[in-house]
Amino acid sequence: MERREWRFALTISVAHGVDHLLKRVFPPLVPIWAVVFGFPLWKLGIILGARSFGSAIGQAPMGHLSDRFDRRVILPAGIALMGVSFVAFAALPLLPALDSELSIAGLSLSGQFLGMLLAMVAAGIGSSTLHPTGYPLISRNVTEARKGKVLGMWGSARAFGDGTAPALVGIALLLTGWRPILVGFGLLGVAYAGYLYVVLGGFETRPPDRAETGSGTTDDAPALLRADRRRYVYPMLAVFVAFVLQIVATTGVNVFLPEFITSEYSYSLSLAGLTVTPASTASFYYSALLLTAGVVQLGTGELVDRYDHRKVLVGFLAVGALVLLVLATGSFSPLALVAVLLLLGASLWGLNPARDAIVSDIAPAAHEGRTFGYLWTGALLLASASPAVVGYIGDVAGLRRAFAVLAGIVSLSVIPVALLLSERVYLDTGTADTTTGD
Repeated sequence: MERREWRFALTISVAHGVDHLLKRVFPPLVPIWAVVFGFPLWKLGIILGARSFGSAIGQAPMGHLSDRFDRRVILPAGIALMGVSFVAFAALPLLPALDSELSIAGLSLSGQFLGMLLAMVAAGIGSSTLHPTGYPLISRNVTEARKGKVLGMWGSARAFGDGTAPALVGIALLLTGWRPILVGFGLLGVAYAGYLYVVLGGFETRPPDRAETGSGTTDDAPALLRADRRRYVYPMLAVFVAFVLQIVATTGVNVFLPEFITSEYSYSLSLAGLTVTPASTASFYYSALLLTAGVVQLGTGELVDRYDHRKVLVGFLAVGALVLLVLATGSFSPLALVAVLLLLGASLWGLNPARDAIVSDIAPAAHEGRTFGYLWTGALLLASASPAVVGYIGDVAGLRRAFAVLAGIVSLSVIPVALLLSERVYLDTGTADTTTGD
């Protein structure tokens, strides 16, 4: 890549990594909050779910804003909102005014709980700016021939952010309490947002029409929907179905994989006189999976630049479904389990650049922000029920059966992607910017 493209690729990838680093700060603190506040697990689940809900409802509106206004403002503002929400979350429980109780539908909820809930929703809304602005920014600043490489870096940074946050929180807890940790990460987010605003000034951040004409855009969504449906409507429906199925499966695995490893294997290690408990061992296995996904996505980006995006995605999904089924039905030694989990991370999480490239191919440049926004809104809303459903199956039939069901869901996601190979579903014109009919 040219030097300017490298600079942009690093800039947008780090932004993705920081977003996921901030989002993964909360789960390791759940056990502490259970003790400090005495909240039952269902209340803690609602608090964490509020962030996902805020992100879901924010994606579509942010997509519209991204297609109309300067993304240099929108993206840093979202990250700054996340940072401020972290500080607010830490400070709200200290306010005496929130000690009162409020009854809603027969449930007694403290002011502290409701304040923390609102702070998490705000953090989710801040995070919702990333996808609707990030993907269009990549399209504006990277040539088509090298977009796959950048998508690989973008996805890799996400995985590294996910895998790094729990380790940093674990180390920080040895030195201080949960409130200083949240304040520290919040201030980091605000400072990084300011830095990102400055750095993005060196790149093209405005929507195409504004960059070329200096005026507002004309909403040609009706013309887009009236066009040959094989150019946008049919392929986007297929992608949406595949996207939802994949997100539902990965969300279920994300939530319950550590518990699956702990309950099914209970492996412990002894290193230099230090005993690593089964729960800690499961965390190391899980981190290895995420970090492997980060490395593999760099290679996936190369594949996307060289081969048909649809075929690459079908291959990853097929391997992911098979490996997940093997994990659900087999029993493995400690080393063999590592190999299976690394292959699962490489396939089921390593596919993201191919998936995102397909959406970018289909979406016209003037509608790319809102296309990703609506896609993520629908996927996150539907996937938010996945942990509850998987947990119920696990309670009734065991997590092995639940993971087998998830393997079946991944297998189903292959079908809509394979349909994109047919011209009856997807008319691949070689360009995504097709907004008129025949």
